[in-house]
Amino acid sequence: MRNLRTAVPHYAVLALLLGLTLFPFYMLLVSSFKYTDQMIHDFWGVTLPLHIDNYASAFRQIGPFIANTVFISVCIAAGVIFISALAGYSFMRFRYPGKNVLFLLILSLMMVPGFLILIPQFLLIQKLGMLNTYQGQIFPPMAFGASMATYLMRTFFEGIPRSLLEAAETEGAGELQIFGRIVMPLSLPVLSAVAIINFLAGWNNYIWPLVSTTGEKVKPVILALGTVTGSMDQGVSVKLAGYVISSLPLLALFIVATKPFISGITSGAVKG
Repeated sequence: MRNLRTAVPHYAVLALLLGLTLFPFYMLLVSSFKYTDQMIHDFWGVTLPLHIDNYASAFRQIGPFIANTVFISVCIAAGVIFISALAGYSFMRFRYPGKNVLFLLILSLMMVPGFLILIPQFLLIQKLGMLNTYQGQIFPPMAFGASMATYLMRTFFEGIPRSLLEAAETEGAGELQIFGRIVMPLSLPVLSAVAIINFLAGWNNYIWPLVSTTGEKVKPVILALGTVTGSMDQGVSVKLAGYVISSLPLLALFIVATKPFISGITSGAVKG
């Protein structure tokens, strides 16, 4: 009985926090199906009819930009995996002068705020002629995300038994074969975690595309949402429907990848 009395307040606080967390999402979803007059007369509740045309109108306006964001985010995630996996393997496998110093310099990049390098990045991309291009939206976030990914990769690789790598080397396997056929297949948890982290970072990146992109052809969906409009009857509900549509890929990714994400974070952050 005493344990029950102690647990009830804790569960009550957790339920309150859960409600406060989910309530904005409830309001977003409910309001996205309303017209302006429905929002005026019943702002908090669900009202009929549900106006699916809000979603149709929003999708017509942001559909092409969702494809842009998917392409940019996938390229960022793939690039970070490629760079950090090679760097992490190098730090784990080889001995060379200044290795630890170089690793600390890479880790120090994690402490640099993104706003601090915003102007130098812009000037560099401008000099390279990459403004209003996919490359200009991919390379800077990819370079910024590689520092944390390199740390996770090296830590995870160091947990792989050295005897396994030495046995492969004894059998005549080269470094690329050891890396591609042994290390990478054993590292799927941390690879998944790095991919998810950087895909989300690319999808939710707002400031850099705002600075580096003005053309409609390569604009990501996070910028396109600001220009979504509806009829006078629809009002702001079309924009809210656009928010829901643009979050669906992330929701699907969360549902599918929660387990490998948690496994990769724990295994890549703790030496085992």
